[in-house]
Parts: sequence; structure tokens; C-alpha cells
Amino acid sequence: MRAYSDVDHGSDPTDRKSVTEFCIFLGDSFIFWKSKKQSIVSQSSTEAEYRAMTSTTKEIVWLRWLLTNMGIFFSHPTSMYCDNQSSIQIAHNSVFHKRTKHIEIDCHLARHHLKHGTIALPFVPFSLQIADFFTKTYSISRFCFLVGKLSMLVVAAS
Repeated sequence: MRAYSDVDHGSDPTDRKSVTEFCIFLGDSFIFWKSKKQSIVSQSSTEAEYRAMTSTTKEIVWLRWLLTNMGIFFSHPTSMYCDNQSSIQIAHNSVFHKRTKHIEIDCHLARHHLKHGTIALPFVPFSLQIADFFTKTYSISRFCFLVGKLSMLVVAAS
């Protein structure tokens, strides 16, 4: 299983709340996606990305539990690809810095599951961030590239 987690920071012009977006694959099969406005305004893109990582982690934990109950066991952590190196560093660093103490305790769920081997946090460059597909508009070539990465087909209208 692998996941892509991203955020559209401050995207709502009326309240400046960010939008979390993520998608999850089981093997090459695209099995789950979500796009949801965050409940509070984040002070930085790193904070917004970290909140998105937490939401994605919750879904990964639930899916791993569900699949384990169905007899599918995991011997490796689920890779959750993120394009924000600062939020990855926050998850890896167990020391609270004054710049991150405003992030609520429940957001440290990602750190907990990273530490316990449920997830891994490889970096993915923006150009390969599949989760962006769910909240942004793109050129036709970029759209087709992302649709291909999601193992979907584009059917031309007649």
C-alpha cells in the first residue's frame, strides 16, 4: 500500500482554510481518495501539510486494520509521499520546536505511526505529486499525465 498526501494551502479566499487531499493505492490499484477543507486556518504551508499528513495517516491506519482483519498482513510500513520536506522533518524530529508547538497534539499522530513503523515518509517532488489532481486545474498534458498515474482512462466525448 502507498499513499500521496498534499494540501492546497489557504485556498479558500473567504476563510483562508486549506484543503487536504490524498489518495491511496493497493499495489497498482487506486482504492481511495479524499479532498476536504481543514477545520482551522493554518499559519504556514508546513503546518497545513502536517495536518494533511495526519488525516492521511488516520486513513492508512484504518485501511491497514481493515485489510489485516480480512487476512492481508503488512510486513513493511505504508509509504506516504509528501512534497513538503519541512513537514517530513517535523514528523521525524521528536523534539518540539517553538515554531511547531502551536500544532495541536492530535497532529502528532503521524509522528507516532512513523516511529512505530506503520508509515514511512519518502519525499516526492511537486511534479510527481498525484494528490494535487483532486483540487487544482491543469493543462491537458498535465491532466493526462496525472490521470495515467491514477491508472484511469480518459474517454474523449463524441
